[in-house]
Amino acid sequence: MDRKILAAEALAAGRAAKHNLKVIQENPEKIHPGKMENAEAYLNMMIEFAEEEIKNARQAGRTSLRTWLKCLVLSIVTSEKQKRKEGAA
Repeated sequence: MDRKILAAEALAAGRAAKHNLKVIQENPEKIHPGKMENAEAYLNMMIEFAEEEIKNARQAGRTSLRTWLKCLVLSIVTSEKQKRKEGAA
């Protein structure tokens, strides 16, 4: 399989994993209680893999500067929102 196709699939899996992790954390009754830890560990692994793939794509020059900057700004804004939420609680 082509490297670009694999990278795209990894990114899509990472996005889906973030959503799925959020869903099972908000609705723990939707998953078998004995499998909750395994599911969370697997989804976190997929998220880390996608983040690593983004890093590798940027290092190899496969990601444009514009896309890289958008990701960087988004991560900063997201962390600021999280800090505000934690401070309000």
